[in-house]
Amino acid sequence: MGIYDNGSIFGIQIYNFNDDGFANILFEKIYNEIMSDEEKKKVYLFYTELNNNEMRYKYYTECSDTYGKGIFLNWYPMSLKLFLEKFDV
Repeated sequence: MGIYDNGSIFGIQIYNFNDDGFANILFEKIYNEIMSDEEKKKVYLFYTELNNNEMRYKYYTECSDTYGKGIFLNWYPMSLKLFLEKFDV
């Protein structure tokens, strides 16, 4: 039982944490359709300009669950390794 994502990327968020422990969003974009390679390239360029060890990543994806809510969109954390696999196109 649980919530499952299908891996499609409809948006991306790059953030870090400020000194107070709150998230500081550096980049966020949500699309009505799955992100194209061109859109992913723009995100990757942003990443290369600001690349530092403090950045974190989330992707907006289509999800389903076993609780009867059907299909919905939700943010999921993304590792640096997965970010580079998906966005270094």
